[in-house]
Amino acid sequence: MKHFPLTNDTRQLLIGPQWREGRGSRPIDVLDPSTNGLLFRLSPASLDDVNDAVAAAGEAFHDGPWGRMPARERGRLMSRLATLLVERQEILAELETRNTGIPIRESRFEVASAAGHLEYFAGFAGKIEGTAAPLPDNRLMYTIREPYGVVGQSVPWNSPLKLMARGCAAALACGNTLVMKPSSVACASVLHFGKLVQEAGFPDGVVNIVTGSGTAVGAALSRHPGVRKLVFTGGTAGGREVLRDAAQNVTPALVELGGKGPIIVCADADLEEAVDGVMSQAFARLAQVCFAGTRLFLPDAIHDEFVARLVAQAHAVRVGDPMDEATEMGPLISRAHLESVLRYVDEAPREGARVVPGGGWVTEGALARGNFMRPVIVTGVTPAMKIAQEEVFGPVLAVCRYSDLEGAIRDANATSYGLAAYVWTKDVRQAHRIAGALECGNVFVNTYRYGSEVPFGGYKQSGMGREHGFEGIREYTQVKTVVIGLDRWQDAVRARPRA
Repeated sequence: MKHFPLTNDTRQLLIGPQWREGRGSRPIDVLDPSTNGLLFRLSPASLDDVNDAVAAAGEAFHDGPWGRMPARERGRLMSRLATLLVERQEILAELETRNTGIPIRESRFEVASAAGHLEYFAGFAGKIEGTAAPLPDNRLMYTIREPYGVVGQSVPWNSPLKLMARGCAAALACGNTLVMKPSSVACASVLHFGKLVQEAGFPDGVVNIVTGSGTAVGAALSRHPGVRKLVFTGGTAGGREVLRDAAQNVTPALVELGGKGPIIVCADADLEEAVDGVMSQAFARLAQVCFAGTRLFLPDAIHDEFVARLVAQAHAVRVGDPMDEATEMGPLISRAHLESVLRYVDEAPREGARVVPGGGWVTEGALARGNFMRPVIVTGVTPAMKIAQEEVFGPVLAVCRYSDLEGAIRDANATSYGLAAYVWTKDVRQAHRIAGALECGNVFVNTYRYGSEVPFGGYKQSGMGREHGFEGIREYTQVKTVVIGLDRWQDAVRARPRA
């Protein structure tokens, strides 16, 4: 495969109308997680490059055709871009798979989801409305939702194309311009997306892409006074850094951060359905997603049978080459991340938990060159254990036993995170009660997966703000209030003599 950026072209920064080579520090090696071999070298941006990108986005917003473009025309451009994503699905999916390790059949779904975000928010362009209300003394108040201007977006490495597209789509629909910084670990699909933005006919400077590390390029973007809104998806530690940087210019920020999602299975649940659901919630994308269900709460009555069924399914998962259509689980993103995940597995027995045999690092055969591991199930976990408190961000499921549902809900809430939670039950009243008691931004009952229509974000240290749906439109617009007096003004403080 020889599609940009997997070529010798080092012009990997999109600034205004031009692709150019970064003027930052030495090139960064981007690796294939299946082999840890070199995919391509990344040309990182310098501080001057970041300044140029913000200036290009600012000019496009204030002086270019984008700011004057009718909203429906913006929507048509977004729809055209969505069509290009669908047409180039195989190229984008292969870039995503080779760069992240996501199995190819799932990467196709990721591309379709990215296109879906653009289509969904394209429909909002031209439909973003304010409010109006009469006031006392014959005055009229109305509000206008206006774009911020330049939005700085930091894109994570785990599902870069899809997670980039959701913020990009909402920002563009609202009339903003963008400076995007993809992860230096996984950026191939986002860079190729920049080519499609140009092909779709977007005006120069509406979408800009700068590459490099979060500590250098990401921080420069977060601290830039020309950036009027920040969007960050990533770990909680990185989110804190972004918020500290944003505070320097009092820049509002939308941050989706880590998670430690609980899965509560009730005694009345359909076991076959619930086991299938838990497999998706716990191990999809190798649990390298912040909304993964990583703590499973099982009642005493079904605990042993449920674990036995779950272990059987986990052992049957096909781990292998992510470009193989039959593969269900590919490699983790890097060797360092694999080692981090395995440390949690190694430490669990020291705290009294039991690691079910059969999972873990694949150290034999051709897969040993990459960052492959089989799903791991850990039983006998209690709420205070490290594996129950910290985000592992890998295919490791901690299983907790409960005898009292209220206690399970209390233990589910006993973390600093609050992004997504999952419930399996046949009782709709019980489901509603549990959903109301869980401290998190999203609760999925007898289902999994969110979409463009589903507002998504976290409580506590899982972030603030919401992506998707009209809540996403709120995040990418700011409210201006206008009050008009409809009668001649009478000074209420100083009485004037009548003529």
